Amino acid sequence: MDLNRENTSIIIGRIIARSIGGTITPAEQAVLDDWLQDDRHRQIYRTICKSQSINDSLSKFEEFDVNEGYQRFQASIGKKNRIKYRMWMATAAAVMVFLAVSVTIYVVTRKEGQPIKLASTHRTDIAPGGNRATLTLADGRTITLDEARDGIVIGSGAITYRDGNPLAEVTGNGEDRGATTFLELSTPKGGTYQITLSDGTQVWLNAGSTLKYPPRFSDAERTVELTGEAYFSVVKDTKKPFKVVSAGQEIQVLGTEFNVSAYPDDPEIKTTLVEGKVRLSLAGELSGAAVENDKYVELVPGEQGIISGENLTKANVDTEPYTAWKAGYFYFKKTPVEEILRQAARWYDVEVVYQDGVPYETFSGDIKRDVSLRGLLDILQHSTINVSLKESTLIVRK
Repeated sequence: MDLNRENTSIIIGRIIARSIGGTITPAEQAVLDDWLQDDRHRQIYRTICKSQSINDSLSKFEEFDVNEGYQRFQASIGKKNRIKYRMWMATAAAVMVFLAVSVTIYVVTRKEGQPIKLASTHRTDIAPGGNRATLTLADGRTITLDEARDGIVIGSGAITYRDGNPLAEVTGNGEDRGATTFLELSTPKGGTYQITLSDGTQVWLNAGSTLKYPPRFSDAERTVELTGEAYFSVVKDTKKPFKVVSAGQEIQVLGTEFNVSAYPDDPEIKTTLVEGKVRLSLAGELSGAAVENDKYVELVPGEQGIISGENLTKANVDTEPYTAWKAGYFYFKKTPVEEILRQAARWYDVEVVYQDGVPYETFSGDIKRDVSLRGLLDILQHSTINVSLKESTLIVRK
């Protein structure tokens, strides 16, 4: 990228704006890194990155047109004065960077003529989620699982916690009636839990999710049903394929690790493969005929299967943003605000209300899931999101 002295400040300003917004390209990052070698530039950059400085600048320059102002200025000076102008530009670069960053952020975040403002009006707070789940047995009994423990194990004729402590209420004959009987493990909003199935397969259940499974699998296959999101680490058994059925899709594997996000309120169902290989199809089509007609996709590690309506596609992805929840943190990589707040709503058990429509903005960063909701909102304030918390409702305004 060729930077002449006259427009360096404006270009750097735009690059900084894209860096803050998480849309910077590798070429732009190289230019920014080179620019930051200067101590004065690093100081400018640190000041710009303070959200209040950006917000103050926005209020002053909302109606300023950078290109029009630049052209008028050039037209108003003669050729000789342009030499002085170039010298002035060198000394006034910091001012121009502030202007360019402010106006650029305003332009890229505006919608229908209005900028998205910054807000800090969340006085109340909400604790993060934790180990919360209920277990529903074949006879209809529901057991609230111990929050001090993080998982259960399905054994032969008995169900225990992962630490070996028994669930006395469910040990016996009733829960082991065979593969035709399904049990249910459900997590509420703000809950997560782990289960080890009878074949040794491990499943981590995210907030607001339900896993239906048999106390023991049949001799032909291993089938479970999922609503919501879960991470699977499947024990390999070539004689008994493992199948996950969720709204709109079926996944068949032999032994692998993958994440499935199939919430009813999500526009897409996403299956992200970490290890091994899976075959993915629309629900009811994972058969010999489906294979012959190519109505499926096979995923390799680093690929994601996406179902939107009746369309099935796949793409190469960074798996971390889709599996970070299992490790106990949020990981955002150019993630839209709507998706971030959707995750927050499930983990903190709150409702999200958009008073003026959904703002278009992305955010990159990571944060532990054990922080309170206030902690998450404080980090998001380094963007230009206007969000406030009233009781158990997040209110998003423009």
